[in-house]
Amino acid sequence: MVVLFLFVSVVTLRAQSYEPGETYFGKDSYIEYHAGNLPLIISVPHGGRLEPTEIPDRDCEGCVYVQDSYTLELARQIKDAVVRQTGCYPHVVYNLLHRKKLDMNRDITEATDSNATLDVYWKDYQGFIDSAKANIRQRFGKGLFIDLHGHGHTKQRIEFGYLLYGSQLRESDSVMNTANRIRVSSIRNLVSTNAGGRSHAELIRGQHALGTLFADRGFPGVPSKQDPFPLTGDDYFNGGYNTLEHGSNPGGTIDAIQMELYSAIRFNTAQRKAFADSFATVVRSYLERHYFPEFAQNACQTTTVAERTIDDTEVYPNPAMDHVTVTTHGGQPDYITIQLIDMMGRGVVVNVVRASPLTLDVSTLASGTYLLQLASPSKRSSTPTMIVVAR
Repeated sequence: MVVLFLFVSVVTLRAQSYEPGETYFGKDSYIEYHAGNLPLIISVPHGGRLEPTEIPDRDCEGCVYVQDSYTLELARQIKDAVVRQTGCYPHVVYNLLHRKKLDMNRDITEATDSNATLDVYWKDYQGFIDSAKANIRQRFGKGLFIDLHGHGHTKQRIEFGYLLYGSQLRESDSVMNTANRIRVSSIRNLVSTNAGGRSHAELIRGQHALGTLFADRGFPGVPSKQDPFPLTGDDYFNGGYNTLEHGSNPGGTIDAIQMELYSAIRFNTAQRKAFADSFATVVRSYLERHYFPEFAQNACQTTTVAERTIDDTEVYPNPAMDHVTVTTHGGQPDYITIQLIDMMGRGVVVNVVRASPLTLDVSTLASGTYLLQLASPSKRSSTPTMIVVAR
């Protein structure tokens, strides 16, 4: 893959034509853009680690300087998982600077602490997003922007931000569906255009809401069908500058959702991999269900059957109650070593060596999400996720 370095203004960035799958950088390589060809943008404003001495630390009243740990690493895994599953590329924009230097989820004054010499980096970041949005509008007409964050709140759940306060989420569905609530929502366009004709409340906490789809795969979140609103006194992030600026709240056809990820998803390598795989599956399903019913048929496939490896693994049924069958494609490896790992990192089934396809007994396992770690001497390793539901 070719890496291109761009030392240009934000005006040029917006006019630039980008090649899907290629990586581009802004001034001084502090902002990174992975160009895509899907109607999906992922923004990572607070995951950077760079602390160049020539950039002074921000020192503004009320400003936050804490890094969202491992969100940058996780976003890279999400991008890779989307490519594996679809053969297509999401648009991903990364801020590589530490948040104490530059906050990419604030307006330019607070983001730079009024240091005009930093404006170019802020404009690079926002310009890459604007370019991705323009590409999506031209190719698809509409799409989804996700601002990826991490939180340290007590309740271990994903917080989905739609620019609605916790007090508003605690209102009834009938109130949620009023024009006043829809008007401030970051998915305002989706309410009127979604393929299933679902209401605002259904899109936020119904059977097919984004939070519900993640919870169904073992990653609890609020709002969702399982957890429809934060309780009074709960910590909850409802969305920030990027969600407001790049969503359909002020108009337009790109919807936005802020995702605040709890620490257990981010701080463990295996769990990041499991979440990335689930993210790709869930968001693909979300786009197909609400935006483009033909999405699965029209996704651009770049991997042929002949190129498949152990990464092309089917696990079914999933969720499972009694037994699960594992099948690999593209030619059988010499053998497969399997480990089932729970979300605490503990191996619950170890060193089961069998040829593909194989069947595992999961009837004695507790309900939950597990990593099914596969390895072979002649193929690349794979770690798909499976869900066990107790009877």
